[in-house]
Amino acid sequence: MKTNPWHSIKQDRHHDNTSCNTGNNIESENRRSGTGGKPLCTECARL
Repeated sequence: MKTNPWHSIKQDRHHDNTSCNTGNNIESENRRSGTGGKPLCTECARL
């Protein structure tokens, strides 16, 4: 499901789908809300 975007300070992509495994595996200490100016994750785009 599409939701507000989030990103990891250690990755070069942002996420916006709650079904994205990559996005869901971000540790809470590295997770930030928003896109961070980063392009959308390919897994999120496919979902």
